[in-house]
Amino acid sequence: MSATARTRHLQAVSALAVTVAAFGLSALGAGSASAASVATWDKVAACESTNNWSINTGNGLYGGLQIMKPTWDAFGGRTYAAYPHQATKQQQILIAEKILAGQGAGAWGGCGKSAGLAYDHADPYPTGTTPTAPVSKAGDFYHAIRQVDGSWTGFKPLGGYDGAPFFNGRQEAITATPDGSVQVLGTGSDGNLYHTARYSNGSWTGWGPLDGANGAARFGARGQAIAGMPNGDAQVMAIGNDGKIYHNARFKSGSWQGWQQIGDWQAQRIAAAAMPDGGMQVLIVGTDGNVYHNLRTVAGVWQGWHAVGGVGGAATFQGGVPAIAGLPNGDSQLLAVGNDGRTYHNIRRADGSWQGWGAVDGISNWPKSLAITGMPNGDSQILVTAADSSTFHNIRFANGSWQGWGNTGFGSLAAALTGMPDGSTQTLVTRN
Repeated sequence: MSATARTRHLQAVSALAVTVAAFGLSALGAGSASAASVATWDKVAACESTNNWSINTGNGLYGGLQIMKPTWDAFGGRTYAAYPHQATKQQQILIAEKILAGQGAGAWGGCGKSAGLAYDHADPYPTGTTPTAPVSKAGDFYHAIRQVDGSWTGFKPLGGYDGAPFFNGRQEAITATPDGSVQVLGTGSDGNLYHTARYSNGSWTGWGPLDGANGAARFGARGQAIAGMPNGDAQVMAIGNDGKIYHNARFKSGSWQGWQQIGDWQAQRIAAAAMPDGGMQVLIVGTDGNVYHNLRTVAGVWQGWHAVGGVGGAATFQGGVPAIAGLPNGDSQLLAVGNDGRTYHNIRRADGSWQGWGAVDGISNWPKSLAITGMPNGDSQILVTAADSSTFHNIRFANGSWQGWGNTGFGSLAAALTGMPDGSTQTLVTRN
């Protein structure tokens, strides 16, 4: 959004305040003399936001039509959502119709002019029906926060890409950055990888698809992981549709490094963790079913894949659903499901030695997903989707003792979590 456009929207809000005071909202929303067709609103959105109806870049303008929150609130937008980008495309257009009736096409400046907004008087939704409330289904992403005192906020759905009411996907990953934001990856139901971020003030940027590798338009993913680094960047690991392992980075500035293939290895599952020295550790389940470990140094050098020893002195650990977390002391803690269906825990110490696998009791066999995160006080927190789709939480304290499993009360197909700098955790689940 240009400075001119931003100024134009600020002026629109000022004008709105005068109009609202003089006439009231009911008068502003009356009639359709200044209405416009969906096709024309699409043209406005193409100019304002490249037709990204869930966009939030942090500039104070939201959604496909780049509406400021005071304007959204004044014209009744909160009937649908707290922010424009969290509402559906239809809901955003219905509020835009009220703004158009009250302020005219000038509220969208050059974008409104180029789209012919002032000359299209068609009703975008001629049936006149109020949008029905969207219905969530299995695969939709939900977010919640576990506060420092152990209490939980309710699970709330994430808005979807391109104005969809929900983000429906196959798998998710979440990580924190030092400024209190979180970065989120989601493989959508279309198989492509998407990214969004939640700022420390609770607002979301909206989903954006990741460009593909080697010039492809989109990155189709079989697996994904993301690690928030001490410098504010986020490192991304993914398994492409070719089964190969790829690395990317989202810099603190918001720009992307681009995909790089990591050797010729192939993987079935992947997990990654940021380390306090700025390095990253990665786990995969290889095509042979063994769990392998790798380390990426601060300089970007890869140590190479090494099989993780198995339970009871076995040469390798065979299983699936790996998870890894970095701890403040330089250790990393691992979770994995063995071929016996049990969940196991391990520690790779800062000096490179291994503690060895120990079974984590209390969860039914063959959990669907495992997630682990390191906390600032040296604890680690765990989120597990059990075989019956119940979502359980646990804590491994810094002294090695366990708190015990607690049911979050939310059913899921998969779950992820990340520890925040203030000691809270943020969780992301795919509902069942």
